[in-house]
Amino acid sequence: MSEIKFVQTHCAVQGCKTTVFNKGLSTLLHQFPTSVDMRNKWLVILRSKCASVDWLRSKICSKHFENKHFDHQRKLKETAIPTLFPGSSSSSTTKKVTKVAENSPRDKIDRMLNTLTQAEITDDIRNTMRMIKIPDNFSDCVGDNLQCIPDTPVEAQLMLLIKKQDHLITRLKQVVMQNKKHVEVLQKNLEDIRTSKKEMEQSIESYKYIVKCLQEKHATLEEQIEILTAVESR
Repeated sequence: MSEIKFVQTHCAVQGCKTTVFNKGLSTLLHQFPTSVDMRNKWLVILRSKCASVDWLRSKICSKHFENKHFDHQRKLKETAIPTLFPGSSSSSTTKKVTKVAENSPRDKIDRMLNTLTQAEITDDIRNTMRMIKIPDNFSDCVGDNLQCIPDTPVEAQLMLLIKKQDHLITRLKQVVMQNKKHVEVLQKNLEDIRTSKKEMEQSIESYKYIVKCLQEKHATLEEQIEILTAVESR
């Protein structure tokens, strides 16, 4: 007995009402791609758009493809990817979340912090620490592992966090100063190398001049020898 294959008659995209019964002549239902590479690309896009996908039976209507994904005969290209989801609830949710994120208090604080220099932020932290009152028995609230013990007041936990950040800032400043000194040493070494190179080039030019003079002098001696030899042969 042959196996009965059930073909889906509706678009697999959630919220899409297109079916084989109401799609009209200009709309087609397209099979999913057969290549693994294209399936992976479709899966990334359709993961939040389809409740379930059957690579062999599921179909997507042409409303979810841009015109550039069709050839002149309105056939879907092998490289086509669905990108249009006008009725998708997830897209509207994303817009709302993005809008909320843009107007969130945290975003406002980040913008204000970006206008300050590192030195200004550091000085502000130090000034704030001087104004904060250290909780009573603060040392008793901190264990040997530099972690607050259970039931530690929030003020003590924040104070420990501030002290850790201040200590980290101090360390970072030391590293910056060390790196600055290293850079200065490297720059000085570079200048010394450039100076040595310049002196070496000058010495080479001097040596070239000396060799030239010696060659000219050597030629003169040969001429003198020839003259003396000619005189003696007479």
